[in-house]
Amino acid sequence: MFQQLSDTELMIMEYLWSQNTPKTFSEIKAFFEATTNKNWKKQTLNTFLSRLIDKGLLERKKEETKAYYGAALTKAEFKQRKAKAILEECYEGKISHFIAALTGNNAITKVDEKELIAHILDK
Repeated sequence: MFQQLSDTELMIMEYLWSQNTPKTFSEIKAFFEATTNKNWKKQTLNTFLSRLIDKGLLERKKEETKAYYGAALTKAEFKQRKAKAILEECYEGKISHFIAALTGNNAITKVDEKELIAHILDK
């Protein structure tokens, strides 16, 4: 089952997704202190990072004396899991139920219909 992220957890993931390489604890802490005016204690940031590891979104790799944190999933993979979880939880796993709820049981536009059909046929 997909686990929701807190605003802070999502903020950490957004930062790591934007980077090309894993970051050390110190680099993550310094970035957020500089950009958000948050003065996180080590334990606070460690708690957030541990939760993200437990949720399967973050990997921690140790190299010599330093630990590096990197995303375990791409942002696209995260969004896909989130979308599937919402579909399962709210719409019995059926895209037709989602579209009916989205459109209020009104017909979708021809443009939307063509886009949906093209996407379905592309897979």
